[in-house]
Amino acid sequence: MKKYIYSLIMVGMLGSCDSILSPDPQGQIALDQLFSNENGIITAVNGAYQPLQGIYKGELLRVADLGSDDGWIWRKEVEPDIFIIDKTHGGIQTIWADHYSGITRTNTILNRIESFDNFTSDALKNSLIGQAKFLRAFYYFNLVRLYGGVPLILSEIVSREDSEKPRASIQQVYEQINTDLTDAIQLLPADNTIKNGNQAGMANSHTAKALMVLVALELENWDSVITHSADLMGTGVLLSNYADNFNGSQENGKQVYFEVQYGGVAAATTTGLSNTNSPPDFGGLAAIMPTDDNLDGKGGSLSSGNGFMQVFEANDSRKATLVQNYGLTNFIDPSKPKGSLYFVNKYYNTSDPRGLSTWNYPLIRFAEIVLSRAEALNEVGYEADGEAFDLLNKTRVNAGLTALTAADLPDQAAFRDALRKERRIELAFEAKRYFDLNRWGILEPAVQIQMDYIGLTFPNHKVITHPITQKPYYLNPIPSIEFVNNANLGEQNSGY
Repeated sequence: MKKYIYSLIMVGMLGSCDSILSPDPQGQIALDQLFSNENGIITAVNGAYQPLQGIYKGELLRVADLGSDDGWIWRKEVEPDIFIIDKTHGGIQTIWADHYSGITRTNTILNRIESFDNFTSDALKNSLIGQAKFLRAFYYFNLVRLYGGVPLILSEIVSREDSEKPRASIQQVYEQINTDLTDAIQLLPADNTIKNGNQAGMANSHTAKALMVLVALELENWDSVITHSADLMGTGVLLSNYADNFNGSQENGKQVYFEVQYGGVAAATTTGLSNTNSPPDFGGLAAIMPTDDNLDGKGGSLSSGNGFMQVFEANDSRKATLVQNYGLTNFIDPSKPKGSLYFVNKYYNTSDPRGLSTWNYPLIRFAEIVLSRAEALNEVGYEADGEAFDLLNKTRVNAGLTALTAADLPDQAAFRDALRKERRIELAFEAKRYFDLNRWGILEPAVQIQMDYIGLTFPNHKVITHPITQKPYYLNPIPSIEFVNNANLGEQNSGY
């Protein structure tokens, strides 16, 4: 099956509450019925993926793409772009709630699945448990990178006390993520062939290993990145046509380990990214536009400085997929000719009804694992024309560019810069750049270059020293409503 089956029972069961901090006891009967048979448990696991659909077509993309040097917005809602998000910001609350919705679903599955002992096979049961653990790790990985330490809710919520947990430390959240992923790697099959319990698009052991690579990368655990990525090097491919990663033609193939599954005809099961990013001339919102130094800071927001439009080398075949000007009037600077204003083209879809794109959204691509391994190898020790060069050149050559050698990148620092540039292009507008800049400890200087154009200063009072990497690390605020819902939550992040 290409698309997940999202059960109305599951939505009603776990999505009916206004907050995870106000569980509805009346849902208990539905839960008992759902977990009384194998098909019901499969339905519950399917439903644990559902929050991803909302997460990756809404506020998280605004924070991750606008909150970097890649994207900007010309309209009034500029909070993520100029870093004036505060603890009452609705988008921050939505991101928090959507992720905890997924976590509550996985917890319910993990708490109840052991009480059912009539599975068709142990492999099916293991796959279902492994998927729940993988998803819980995925949801917590986003939360800890956005908010720092968050409440570790690991059991089914049946009373208010179950949800009123204090904030765990960043280290404790990562310990749980690693525990869940270690278990998931052991429990999940290597492919998606288990009938009903591991259909196409769902997590398998390669998916869990790929996420383990990204977690280790975030924490600069270079040896772990190298170890886990080694197992994946023979499992993926780079598509010769870059656009096929995003246009619905190669979904759930070997070029990707994990995607948000969209489909159907309703807004809830489709993505509006095409409409979100397309020009107003096409009825779109142009809500995320590529930064461009040729705009000279015009537009009222962070349009220029470290411009994304300036990173491309000649003949980079990815450019036409990533950005287009469509030959339209430059409404930001009408003094410039038509075709001088660029838009994000990556998800522009004319085959589905406007605003209802069925194309999947990639979360972990093989290309990212290739580049992650290259980064780790270089950080462990620069080797002239070694394996890291081979890996870096995989995506470059695939994009029509010449391979780089030690003559071009003579030391570790030069390789590091080239690697970071390559990640910026290859993974552009996939909700990666903000997290990369933050984990490298360079979010503030990268964005300040853009802020200088309009006389703003990056809010460095909202930056902590990451307790694991010791790098400067920006944190978003814990939503203020959560301190009302949870008296045990603890302290707000610095600067809010």
